Amino acid sequence: MTDIEALLESGLSEAEAKVYLALLETGESMAGAVIKKAGLHRATTYQVLQRLAEKGLVSSVIKAKKRHFSAAEPQRLMDALRQREERLSEALPRLSGIMRANKEKQDVEVYSGARGIRTTLDAMLSEIGAGGEYLDFGVSGLFVDVMGSYWHAWQRRKKKMGIRSRVIFNEEVKVKKSELLRGYYGRARFHPRENASLTDTMIYRDTVMLIIWTAHPPIAVVVKNAENAKSYRNQFEMMWKAAKK
Repeated sequence: MTDIEALLESGLSEAEAKVYLALLETGESMAGAVIKKAGLHRATTYQVLQRLAEKGLVSSVIKAKKRHFSAAEPQRLMDALRQREERLSEALPRLSGIMRANKEKQDVEVYSGARGIRTTLDAMLSEIGAGGEYLDFGVSGLFVDVMGSYWHAWQRRKKKMGIRSRVIFNEEVKVKKSELLRGYYGRARFHPRENASLTDTMIYRDTVMLIIWTAHPPIAVVVKNAENAKSYRNQFEMMWKAAKK
């Protein structure tokens, strides 16, 4: 590694490295000697000398009404590096906090009508991917009422992709929507009647989808937020343990 490369590694720019090295080699010098040695333009050299002075790597003194410049001890480079590391260490918690806050931001999308819901359900399977899984509770059977044959096509696509599911149906589905259960692919349990819901709550990856079938038109609200999805997943697991087989 050359001296210039070493100075670049220490955090100096190429121009700063050339000026600092020129001062080391010439000793105390006026700007003209530094300009000649470093091979830089006059204006650039003065700007670089100012920057190096601000970094504590160059000092100057007036002699016979002329300014002379001197390079600080190379050890000062190590001191400057340590100071930068200390400042970075102080900033890291704040920077990490900004990153966490950004990760915790959530995207919310709303899809309206049967066509919009179909779009998001298709996207859901693609996002889950082959061999993935989703959870769903509050399933009343209104999916079939609103979407018709798409329910069966969607289940067939799930099966083809090997997507696993655990669904908690409302208990009345056993009696009133038996054709829905025959077409369903996955594991099923049942809410008691008193806990019935008309809103599907689907949880997959870092996403929660609420499908409100009774709205006019029906809507799907898709919320992408990892912490939110984790909370719903925990809620589902408690309900799954309590649900009937």
